[in-house]
Amino acid sequence: MLLVSLNRSFNQAKANGVYRRLDIYEATRKYWKISKNAPHEVKYVLGVYKGVVRSVIEVNSWHWTTVAEDGTTFDKERCVFEGKLIEDSPYLNKDISDYPFGSGGAVRYIRS
Repeated sequence: MLLVSLNRSFNQAKANGVYRRLDIYEATRKYWKISKNAPHEVKYVLGVYKGVVRSVIEVNSWHWTTVAEDGTTFDKERCVFEGKLIEDSPYLNKDISDYPFGSGGAVRYIRS
């Protein structure tokens, strides 16, 4: 599993630039700085806001990009996941604050 921080994109009223997204699915799936080898091992992406899982995507595929939809360019390629939003996942609304992201981190891998 890949945990991704939605702290900058969950509240769309306060989100700016590349963090403005259409919905929770878009906020969870887009523009993650991860290792090129990592997507092969990711079955689920969990969107986390303030330590609580707010969305779960079952990953079907992924691709890499250096340009966001709003025109923002990235120094290095970032991963964009494709998949299905799982609205009845047992992970939803779970407190996972025992799995902190670390200093300034936006992703965290959890092996199951």
